[in-house]
Amino acid sequence: MAALNLFNTNRYVKEEEKQGDIPKFSRVTSIAMKLIWPAVLECFLVSLVVMIDGIMVSGIGNAATAAVTVTKQPYFLIISFITALNIVITTMVSRRFGENDRAKANATMHFGIKISLFLSLSVSAVIIIFARPICVLMGSKSDSIDYATTYLSILSAGFVFNGLRLTVNACQRSVGHTKISMITNIVANVVNVIFNYLFINGNLGFPKMGIAGAAIATVIGNSVACIISFMAVMKSDDFLQFKIKSLFAKDKDTTKTFLHFFPAALLEQGFMRFGFILFGVIVNQLGTDAQYVHGVCNDMNSLIFTIADGFSIGTAALIGHRLGEKRRDLAIVYAKVCMTISVISAFIVCSLMIIFRKQAISLYNPETTYKANQAANIMLLAAIASIPQNIQWVLTGILRGAGDTKFTATTSLISIAIIRPLASFVLCYMTPLGLYGAWIGTIIDQVIRCIANLWRFRSRVWINIAV
Repeated sequence: MAALNLFNTNRYVKEEEKQGDIPKFSRVTSIAMKLIWPAVLECFLVSLVVMIDGIMVSGIGNAATAAVTVTKQPYFLIISFITALNIVITTMVSRRFGENDRAKANATMHFGIKISLFLSLSVSAVIIIFARPICVLMGSKSDSIDYATTYLSILSAGFVFNGLRLTVNACQRSVGHTKISMITNIVANVVNVIFNYLFINGNLGFPKMGIAGAAIATVIGNSVACIISFMAVMKSDDFLQFKIKSLFAKDKDTTKTFLHFFPAALLEQGFMRFGFILFGVIVNQLGTDAQYVHGVCNDMNSLIFTIADGFSIGTAALIGHRLGEKRRDLAIVYAKVCMTISVISAFIVCSLMIIFRKQAISLYNPETTYKANQAANIMLLAAIASIPQNIQWVLTGILRGAGDTKFTATTSLISIAIIRPLASFVLCYMTPLGLYGAWIGTIIDQVIRCIANLWRFRSRVWINIAV
């Protein structure tokens, strides 16, 4: 009986909350998955290429793999500014789409592109100037500091293409065009892998550039994807249409709404990055071997996370659509259906990662049996963390889609910026657990955020936020 109730959408909302007919689970799933599966596949492909990048870079040596691990958090710091922007833009555009207000949706997209350009150029310039000190601060050692500085500098120099692409694709997802975003990422990933092959080891007559070649390949892939993204919003018959002259238009309402939600979204991302950077420093101080093992496990954990990320992205758009249509009851129904499917999918992928973790780790060319065994053990912890991680991240997408960015910022401050690094430090250095302790700290963080977001979801506060 409990299993049947799980798929009975009429029981997802109270009788007094219903505003009309409630579609069956299969119908909601069909509509939701049209948006979600391309987002999941896109996130999976991005993580897969990151993993392939790591495998190809590992051919240079474990020091190069450690260098890439060290640079991830500073690079994600740049992305965090664009992510904060895109969270708000997604909320606004999806709500305008639900209201069928094409003019406002396009005004929001053009506004977002302008802000994205400014943020991408400004933040990446700062990272380039201070690339080496940043890598040292992150814990890069003498055997990997040159690799890390080179890799981070090149990625930052070409970030503007990635930033613009991410913003345009966020707008496309907001109106249900998740396949377009998926296609651009497939192209970017294919181009990236091809140029990795050509540049890292100097194949087919190309210069051998090592880790610099890997970074250049990523920039080329992002640049091609950026061009495709803009071409996709230049069609006159689509809901969203890019026009250069519209970049110079002013819209006070759009600016006002954006400024209302952006500070909280930026704080959320800032707290997340701060917490992740602290966590990274804690791990990186364990030495190059720990950096290598942590990097390998992070790559594979990212593959598990892609399901939650894809569901979170798609669910945020769906929530915006339903709230824009003034159907709060359907917003709750779609949210619960997406959570159910995401958790089921997470258990399946988690099981596969546990079964095949040793084979996956072997692709990274671990130089010792100790590294291989440690990575395999930590992957078990990553698998445990994936369940609360998937639940809380889909809930985060629901809250973001509704505009509840202040709450997600608060949970990020408490759990990611304070609890995760503190728990990881204590378990990592004040017990014999070492790297294992850092990952246990991650599990603690995921569980706390899961409980907090679930409480907020059940409170129904998020369905009453005006955008």
